[in-house]
Formats: sequence, C-alpha cells, structure tokens
Amino acid sequence: MIDEPTPVHELVERYLLRLRAASADLPGAQRDELLGDITAHLAEAVPDGFDELTARRALDALGAPEQVAAAARAENGAVARPGAGSAQAFDVAAVLLLLLGGFVVPVLGWVAGVVMLWSSPRWAVADKWLGTLVMPGAVVVGFLSLAWLEALGARGMWFGVGVAVLGVLGWTFWRLLSRSRDALGGGAWLPA
Repeated sequence: MIDEPTPVHELVERYLLRLRAASADLPGAQRDELLGDITAHLAEAVPDGFDELTARRALDALGAPEQVAAAARAENGAVARPGAGSAQAFDVAAVLLLLLGGFVVPVLGWVAGVVMLWSSPRWAVADKWLGTLVMPGAVVVGFLSLAWLEALGARGMWFGVGVAVLGVLGWTFWRLLSRSRDALGGGAWLPA
C-alpha cells in the first residue's frame, strides 16, 4: 500500500502547532515574535506549489520545534515556566471539582477540589476561602431561601433563587480561573 503524500501546507501547519505548544512558556511578545519569524521564513522557504520532499527538508533545516523554542529561550535569557500547560489543567480541574464534583461524586468530588485548591500556590488565601465556602454556602442559602419562599407561598420565586445561585457559582468559577491565569503569566487559557 502506497502512502498518499501529505499536503505541504499541512506539514507546515503541524510544525507551527508544535512550535506554538513548545513555546507556550515564553513571554507573550517573545513567543509572538518567534512564531511570526518562523511563519515568515516558512512562507519564503516553502511557497505554495512546492513538493513534500522540499517542505520536509526546509522543516528539518529549522530543527525540531522544541529545539527552536529552547534556542529562543536561551538567546533572550527568558526563564521557562515549566509545566504551565499542566498547571492550567490542574487549576481548571480544581475549580470544576469545587463547583461540580459534589454532584458527580457526592461530597468527595467537592473535597477533592478543596484539596487541590489549597495545595496550589497560584491562589491567594482569600480566593482559597472563597472557593472552599461558595458551594456549601450556595447550597445552604439556596435551600433556606426555597424553604422560606415555600413558607410564604411564593413558589414563583424559586426560579430567581436558582438564577442567583448559578450566578454566584459562575462568578466564582470566573474569578478563580482569572486569578490562576494571572499567576501563570496572563494570556489565554488555550494556546492561540
């Protein structure tokens, strides 16, 4: 069986995606400059219409994306933030467990989120307390409000209580992830 040739633009895009991932720990301006320079170089070295072999040679001449990113780090004296991607994943998992874990695995899911939250150095103590107390607080306030509304015979207000509780949980989710992102150096949660 003969392999179909890989389109040249696909080879270049794969290389740039790997470079984007390998340079995720660089400061934003340096990363943008590196990606822009390499993209411009590849546009000249591998213009449309070139064959796969020529494209592979041009990419091989540049070196592996991980090596290019390491060289850029060394050249400009940038300090790598090791594990920025895994730190982001850890933080997202912690916040999801805080807010939703208790529904998936009652109590234990939320406890796992609290342990992850308090073990992370990226949140201030006030944020850790907020994350710890918001879910139990939302549950208690929600049930007390619903019981109070039931006693008053105002069942139509249940929807408003639900919206308010969801709003508080959503705001907490956003705040914790924003604080974590800022501690990791800002930028988007997903690579551009």
